[in-house]
Amino acid sequence: MGDNLELISLNIWHIIATIANLLILFFILKKFLWKPVKKVMAERQGQVDEIYKNAEESAAIAERDKQLYAEKLNNAQAEAENIIKTAAVRADRISDGIIADAKEKADQTLKKAESDIELEKKKAMNDLKNEISGISMEIAKNVVGREINEKDHKDLIDSFIENIGSGESL
Repeated sequence: MGDNLELISLNIWHIIATIANLLILFFILKKFLWKPVKKVMAERQGQVDEIYKNAEESAAIAERDKQLYAEKLNNAQAEAENIIKTAAVRADRISDGIIADAKEKADQTLKKAESDIELEKKKAMNDLKNEISGISMEIAKNVVGREINEKDHKDLIDSFIENIGSGESL
């Protein structure tokens, strides 16, 4: 039994030495390893927090930009509709102006044609008067047998032409 006691006492010193080594190793690791690892972990956590913060800021900026874009898009659509309406009104005014100008030119052309017709009619009447006066002079010469003076001739022609225009006969 004496041997067993010696083994137990040896094992106790061995257990105490192992515990002491474990405590020394724990304090060394705590001093040299735990604090740097904790520091690295805190830095990493700070970086992760910064990344999340930047991501949230970016998301907020993106949302604000999205709303601004939607607002600008709505404004652009409203402006485009306004421009289209204005252009349509302007086109209607221009077409009305073109139509009015065309009607005015047509009226002017019609008036000119009417005045030209009237002028040609007067010219034809004068030519007819001259022709009739020549014929009537020849008839009068033959009927009367002598030549009529210019004044009598003119009076006779004018009287004849007036009667023709009114539908009466001599």
